[in-house]
Amino acid sequence: MNMKLEEIKLYNVKVHYGSGCLFQTPNTQECTYILTSKHLFEGVDFEEDGSEYEYREEDGTEISIKRLVENDNIWEEDEIPFTLIRGETYFPHKEADAVILKLELKLIGYDNLNICTNFDKINDYSLYGYPMQFETLDIGSQDTSYKILEKDLPANYLMGAQLVNKTLEKIQIEGMSGGAIITVEDDYANIIGIQSQMKHPRWANGKIYFVPIRYFNEIIEYEEYSGKLSKLSPSFFENFDFLRDDSFALDVDFIDENKIAFTKQHLRNKALEVVKSDITPIAIKELFRCNFLIDESENDCLNSKNIWLGWLEFLTIINIVKQENISLQQLEDIFKSIRLKYTHVQDCTTLFQSGLSKSDYLGLKEGGKVVIDSKNPPKRVFNILPGKMVDIVRAYDKKGFRTDRGIDPLKSFGFVHLNYFKEILINKMDEYANLTEIELFENLKQQYDELLK
Repeated sequence: MNMKLEEIKLYNVKVHYGSGCLFQTPNTQECTYILTSKHLFEGVDFEEDGSEYEYREEDGTEISIKRLVENDNIWEEDEIPFTLIRGETYFPHKEADAVILKLELKLIGYDNLNICTNFDKINDYSLYGYPMQFETLDIGSQDTSYKILEKDLPANYLMGAQLVNKTLEKIQIEGMSGGAIITVEDDYANIIGIQSQMKHPRWANGKIYFVPIRYFNEIIEYEEYSGKLSKLSPSFFENFDFLRDDSFALDVDFIDENKIAFTKQHLRNKALEVVKSDITPIAIKELFRCNFLIDESENDCLNSKNIWLGWLEFLTIINIVKQENISLQQLEDIFKSIRLKYTHVQDCTTLFQSGLSKSDYLGLKEGGKVVIDSKNPPKRVFNILPGKMVDIVRAYDKKGFRTDRGIDPLKSFGFVHLNYFKEILINKMDEYANLTEIELFENLKQQYDELLK
């Protein structure tokens, strides 16, 4: 289900005299983070005569934090208790205008926000927060968003951006310090940074500066905070349980839903074996890094649910074929003969001409099978036997193959789309509807084993 734009309101919070953004990460069972601006709590300011002075909130200070909750279509404010204690609840960056606040409670429903470090699509993003000029409005109307037009010049620990509204001045943006730079994509949202300080009385032509999200992960890596914070990753990175109910969707017409229902349930029960194994999204990332992407420059998609939903289905299929619940160590060996490759492009068949030949296949043996998963399935799913891809591509650049010596990927490997496995289930739903779970998996083992040869 696609994420609605208004759901972003739930992630925005009032922090002190600014804004912030709630973030739920894996391995934080009883806590939630707020990403915000350090200058809301400490820094350097100027007297009326121009002289500098330092300010700093001391440990033990109670900080006002408020979030929005919706009850019966009515927006209400919920006060979140927070006491500032450096190194326990308050974790600032040493240089950048960034701080992580650690709430000692787990707020439910904040697991659809991913981080992004790529500014190429910055015009898809908006600045969200609570400008001071709206503080007298009704609850639910005090926040706003300003659309970003394009990237601007960077500064120290900051990235500049030009807002679409080029007439905005400090008075219209003040209070949004700590506010998130966010966009909605499919069933999740991406955050690329946090709004920094508005220092000038009149900010020229709607220009802002924000702290890129990577500086928040730098905070987590500080030695003095070791073991106190988890890396900013989506909460579903901890295990595949979050995705099990979305796996093997098997979309059919309404009149066929009863026929396919048992097959779906059997497969989701099988996926539970993966959930209980030592294979997790985090473990896969650490083991394979980015080499399960067709194009490794698409690494921001590693934080999307799409890619890990495909992994859960792929691992379930492997378990059916192997007739066991494989381990992480076994997966490493399996990747020498069968490899999952993901792409986030709109049409994965556009990769036939050049993308597939340039991907990383090191370690994949001659005659290996490449299972392709994609953000959007092709109009016609494919199963291309080893040596047959060259008949489709015909002319291609043979320079720079990333394979074991002497292997041409388009001649040596077979390519099958992940949805091909699911199409079998739909095409045979009448037959499978009357099978027991054991009979179903025996049948699928034979067919899937043949596909992976």
